[in-house]
Amino acid sequence: MLIGFSDRLRDDAHCKVQQALRENGIVDIVGLSEAIRLENIEHNFAREDIETLVMQVAQIYGAPIEFDERTLTALDMPDLCDRDNRNDLERILDERTTPGVPVEMLQLEE
Repeated sequence: MLIGFSDRLRDDAHCKVQQALRENGIVDIVGLSEAIRLENIEHNFAREDIETLVMQVAQIYGAPIEFDERTLTALDMPDLCDRDNRNDLERILDERTTPGVPVEMLQLEE
């Protein structure tokens, strides 16, 4: 789905990415996206949508990127987080497997 970001929001993303590069040398995708979302709250975009925009802008500048520790923890160790961040496939596989038995997923090559 294409999201119609306003010119102001796009400009804000470009400015914030450039500022992060100058100040830190790296772009924190999640933190920067949340800051942009809060400054443009009237647009009512989800942070995840703004993350996509910030990621694209960072790629334009060839910026090194990082994700905050909370995001990495949610992806790598969902048991330590408040909610279940696994995708639907992981949940279904957990429900259908015997505890303690590893699940091997088929990887298709193109």
